[in-house]
Amino acid sequence: MILRARRIRLGAAVAVCVLSHAGNAHAYFERIVLSARSASLGGAFVAVADDPSAVADNAAGLTGIQSLSFLSTYDRPYGVEGINEGYLAAAVPLSGLSAGVSWFHRGVQGALSEDLFTLAIARDLKRTSEDASLSVGATVDLAHVSVEATDATSQTAVTFGASVLLRPFAFIGLGYSIRNIIEPSFDLIDGGGATGLNRGQAFGLSYYWQQRLLATVESRQNAEGDWKARGGLEVRIQNRVFLRGGLEQSHVTTGAGIAAGGFTADIGMTSNDDLGATYLFTLRYARPVVSPY
Repeated sequence: MILRARRIRLGAAVAVCVLSHAGNAHAYFERIVLSARSASLGGAFVAVADDPSAVADNAAGLTGIQSLSFLSTYDRPYGVEGINEGYLAAAVPLSGLSAGVSWFHRGVQGALSEDLFTLAIARDLKRTSEDASLSVGATVDLAHVSVEATDATSQTAVTFGASVLLRPFAFIGLGYSIRNIIEPSFDLIDGGGATGLNRGQAFGLSYYWQQRLLATVESRQNAEGDWKARGGLEVRIQNRVFLRGGLEQSHVTTGAGIAAGGFTADIGMTSNDDLGATYLFTLRYARPVVSPY
């Protein structure tokens, strides 16, 4: 029993060191991977938000998703054995509203588990026939953290978020989001002090050229309150193949995707100078939209 407890504490310590070193994290859920596509764009997605990962990144973007859509992502951060992450999301257009739900999970085998459940709603304040629009979104997050020790402990917190997506023209997007508005905290380790879910914000700009090129840039606030820039490019070839690349601060990101029959399979790679590369795999599905004519 003593040996098992030591292994658990060691595993938790390794996971915290890896994730903290990778992103200077000081809070749970600081580094959340949503999809291979957004990761390969440098993580700059708040002004794009056109697939189900918008549930967590910018809920206002859900209003632009015209049919029932799903997304599933898996990755192993930096290839570290025993640490895995996954993300599931779904978007549903409703009468006058759009809704979405998602689940992010990070697990450290025998040591730590983080789960973030998000419920989102969005609506258009204005939309024109030329696809210019102003949309707003709101989220409720249920965050659960558990430490698997001799006496397992866990805590759950509720927090909220809000977002805006403005498209003054069909080829321009301006996005803003804020998360953890009330900044709840967890206190799981005796004598370790409380660890908060820090408030985070993001501003972004996206540009589309003839449905062939997407360029996006973003400034995002990290757990320390510092603002960091990132951005990326996506090139579409023959409407079925996508090539992507970006920068997350000074780290290179790359990726690709292929679409067929409503499904899109994406692969992405993010890098860290000291820890190496993380490979992400995402499968997306959007039910084809049937024309009324």
